[in-house]
Amino acid sequence: MTIGTVVLLPRAHLPGDDADAVDSDPAAERREIAAELLAHGIKVYVVPDAPDSDDDDLRHATAHWVAHNAMTLTAAQPEKPIMLVAFGAAGQLLAALGFSQKAPRRPVASYVVVNGSIPKPGSSDWPDAPVTYISAHGHNSEHLRQAELRGWSVEKTDDVAATLRSIVRDS
Repeated sequence: MTIGTVVLLPRAHLPGDDADAVDSDPAAERREIAAELLAHGIKVYVVPDAPDSDDDDLRHATAHWVAHNAMTLTAAQPEKPIMLVAFGAAGQLLAALGFSQKAPRRPVASYVVVNGSIPKPGSSDWPDAPVTYISAHGHNSEHLRQAELRGWSVEKTDDVAATLRSIVRDS
């Protein structure tokens, strides 16, 4: 399935998760990746960061992130099908966001997790599209091993944008 738009999702700030503290400016990283993809003629949509939620409840923080991204994608109407790219803790929320795209008939062609946690197994119809786990800048974790065990495509790279270009080109 040819990818219409690469969607770069914001970080998820989940209670008890400090994994995203490694990057000094994650928004800058998304902007740099977007600029490089655009320079190669790939359509990109960078979802703005969600307003902060002061809620310390994981379920509420998860619902807040998924709802923000689903509503933003509905308003933006990116060209279909989309590739959802999540960084850090947002990776574990990809299944929920992917499901939210079914109602507006916005097919997800591919999922990508960059240095992040991954959704828990258990849903019989997810993933409904190919998943790639990108281990960038020497990042290695239990999540990388879990992605390998699930048979997902795993890429170890220092150039996330080049890897995303490759995924788009091969779709």
